[in-house]
Amino acid sequence: MELYMRSLVVPLLYFLFNIIAMKFDCCIGYSPKALFREEEREALWSFKKGIHDPSDRLSSWIGKECCNWKGVLCHNKSGHVLRFNLRWDFDQNASALGGEISSSLLHLKHLRYLDLSCNDFGSINIPKFFGSLSNLRYLNLSNAGFGGVIPRQLGNLSKLHYLDIGNSDNHPTKSLNVDDLEWISGLPILEYLDMTNVNLSRASNWLQVMNKLHSLSVLLLSYCVLPAIDPLPHVNFSSLLILDLSRNYLISSSSFDWFADLSSLTTLDLASNQIHGQIPSGLSNMTSLKFLDLSNNYFVGSFPHWLFHITTLEHLDLGSRGFVHNMFEGKLPNDVGNLTSVTYLDLSYNALEEVPRSLGNLCNFQLNNFSYYRPRKSLQFLSLRGNQLSGSFPDFLGECRSLKYLDLGKNRLSGIVSEKHLANLTSLEGLDASSNLQLTVQVSSNWTPPFQLKRLDLASCLLGPQFPAWLQTQKHLDFLYMPNAGISGVIPAWFWTRSYATIDLSNNQIMGSIASFHSLNMFLGSNKFTDPLPQIPSGVIRLDLSNNLFRGSLSPMLCQRNKKENLLEYLDISGNLLSGELPNCWMYWRELTRLKLDNSNLMGCIPSSMGSLFWLGSLHLRNNHLSGDIPLSMKNCSNLEVLDLSENEFSGSIPAWVGNLIGKFIEIFPGVDDKTYTPGLMVLVLHSNMFNGSIPLELCHLHSLQILDLGNNNLSGTIPRCFGNFSSMTKPSNSTSPFLFHNDHYFVWGLTDTATVVMKGLEYKYENNLGLVAGIDLSSNKLSGGIPEELTCLHGLISLNLSNNHLQGKIPAKIGDMKSLESLDLSMNRLSGVIPQGMATISFLGHLNLSYNNLSGKIPSGTQFQGFGPLSFIGNPELCGAPLTDGCGKHGKPKGPIPENGGEEDSGWIDMKWLYLGMTWGFVVGFWAILAPLAFKRAWRYAYFQFLDEVKYRLLGWFL
Repeated sequence: MELYMRSLVVPLLYFLFNIIAMKFDCCIGYSPKALFREEEREALWSFKKGIHDPSDRLSSWIGKECCNWKGVLCHNKSGHVLRFNLRWDFDQNASALGGEISSSLLHLKHLRYLDLSCNDFGSINIPKFFGSLSNLRYLNLSNAGFGGVIPRQLGNLSKLHYLDIGNSDNHPTKSLNVDDLEWISGLPILEYLDMTNVNLSRASNWLQVMNKLHSLSVLLLSYCVLPAIDPLPHVNFSSLLILDLSRNYLISSSSFDWFADLSSLTTLDLASNQIHGQIPSGLSNMTSLKFLDLSNNYFVGSFPHWLFHITTLEHLDLGSRGFVHNMFEGKLPNDVGNLTSVTYLDLSYNALEEVPRSLGNLCNFQLNNFSYYRPRKSLQFLSLRGNQLSGSFPDFLGECRSLKYLDLGKNRLSGIVSEKHLANLTSLEGLDASSNLQLTVQVSSNWTPPFQLKRLDLASCLLGPQFPAWLQTQKHLDFLYMPNAGISGVIPAWFWTRSYATIDLSNNQIMGSIASFHSLNMFLGSNKFTDPLPQIPSGVIRLDLSNNLFRGSLSPMLCQRNKKENLLEYLDISGNLLSGELPNCWMYWRELTRLKLDNSNLMGCIPSSMGSLFWLGSLHLRNNHLSGDIPLSMKNCSNLEVLDLSENEFSGSIPAWVGNLIGKFIEIFPGVDDKTYTPGLMVLVLHSNMFNGSIPLELCHLHSLQILDLGNNNLSGTIPRCFGNFSSMTKPSNSTSPFLFHNDHYFVWGLTDTATVVMKGLEYKYENNLGLVAGIDLSSNKLSGGIPEELTCLHGLISLNLSNNHLQGKIPAKIGDMKSLESLDLSMNRLSGVIPQGMATISFLGHLNLSYNNLSGKIPSGTQFQGFGPLSFIGNPELCGAPLTDGCGKHGKPKGPIPENGGEEDSGWIDMKWLYLGMTWGFVVGFWAILAPLAFKRAWRYAYFQFLDEVKYRLLGWFL
């Protein structure tokens, strides 16, 4: 969108300001004979004094000839300063300017052009005195680090043609906002207005104000938090050529009837507005439209036929990316073949079931009306991803010689894609047919494709069993995705000599060793790769070797220091056959944000050098043989959001410093005013270790905590009441977004984290839906005291397990307020009193265990409790009512005799121990009662297997 709009805006502005230059007779140049005004030179000197210029960009500002100074342009006769341009371009070998802007610029009374864009003025307000530069025609303050409220005084610039105060960064401290937009009506001849990322949420009259600007040609209001709008009775800004209202909250499609009067519009962007309903019919009058983006909304129904009669369209985006998507359904109309000027067509993530052959009309080169020798471009980008297309690969797409990118991923295509389908795609640079589970790519081993790909995604298509030999011909391939593609055998040697940006060969059956890590991002997990493990080069950023057959120590791979600084951010070696201790060389890998070494048979202690990983956001060491205390140096990993040390042999107390892993802003690059927010620890799993002592109260500071699992340790003391402070657990989650830790925002885009949680008596692994899980597990410890009433404030909690402790007292009366609970286990404690009636109203409760306590009275009746069997309540002698067999008599007590505990408080747990012990001995005795005679009596063994053979042949006889 941005590149396309620039291609339209730049010629427009070039023409516009040439007209302005002629109109005002501004002959501008660097003539050495140019006169100068002493007052204006002093004004520029005063301006320079307030500016922070770290790279000395204004070094030319010396001497009296200020018209020769960099950025200053004067009239070649009068010597007055007319243009002042200090814009910083990113490709300059210099730094952005900052500091304070002096009001001395008011002495530049003839100034017509002011550009301070792309600098960094540290969130200061736009100076109000800019509104007194009455001769300004051009003002560009975009991306200059201004913040706060835009001054109304800018409305005094009545001669202004161009105003750009937009910002490509939505950083909270650098965002502009307005209280009211009425001041814009003071700019009657404004032709270009860019307020991108300016918060206009309080400017409810924004549309009415813009409608007063009769000369407006370009209006860019993307990311402005625009609310829903009322219909506009009459359109005055009908000269609009470019309108960008994308990424706002316009919602209703019925408010756009006024679009019918914008017949001159060439560009319209309404993407990501959550607009519901049909496409506004007013668009049918936009017969000059070249660019139309309606993506990421909630448009529904079938495509309007008039849409495919706007034959001027070159860019049409009706697709979706992310969780908000349109839902156009049925068959794409045949009229789509009328759009012969379209070069970009995105229909992704709708509900299309069929595309017509007329779509192939977009692939034919057309002759331009003005020149027989200048062919007009044909379709270059086509995405039908995420629809419901079925059947074979559309053969007419194989005729699109101009097509550069084709995406048919995530459909229901089947059959074979052969060389014939791809033979004419001579311009193809990107091909995506991923997640068509019944699609087979079948080409000869010596096939040479007619194209040179840069990106190939055939995930979950059948390519194997051999590694595709034709990939050797692709010299420009940067992105290669072939996970779950049925590939087995050994990768050819030539592959390890190529460098890629990203390769993904995970979930295949590839064998052999890895010759080298030659790409920035390598995902080779879930294969059969074997050692040795090569040394990781400094340029690798993400590396996944999980679930392979690597053996031995990690030291050779990690502890040989590279000459350059290591860039590795993501490392997953989990699920291998490693041995030895964790290496003590983590100081070489300071950029790591995610480290997964779980299920790897590692021993020893956590080395102190792991505290060097300041950026570490996620650490998984689950299911190893690690022991000892958690080292104090680990407190330096202050950006941790996921910490899983479960199923090891760690001992000692839980460190109090864990409670300091709280949310904060951090600088990405020291000395640069660019910060990101880390929310603090969200997942803490220490299950099945040997931690002892009490639960540190400092954990209560972890307001972002969603999962706390301290089960199966030796913890004692009481449950802290301040656990009710876990604010992330207090509100039910309605988010469908994946759990992303802070480093994903800047470093590892698109990688979700994982956590293993015990819930409902089973072990679950959460990944994409991890952000929806909130649970506490303190089971199998030695905790005493009561269940804190404060826990019932955790209304977003999904799982609570306090079983097998020494808890006493009553179940909190307000436990029924925990409406999100799906699993509750309070078994094997010493709880007493009645079961609160409110528990029967927890509608999502699917697992309940209150067994082996001292609960009494009648089991509450309710729809939810009807699904629980007796095992949820056994071991409570004074409990009665369904589903237990004992009915309730008077005063809510069982009708039958109440068994005596014999003074043994732990009788329930003892009964369970005898049950488990009996099951174990029963299995051992039964197993050897059968196998022992077979092992020592040859005659019995022959008779037994002869009997099995006879049974086998009889069964075969019946079936054959």
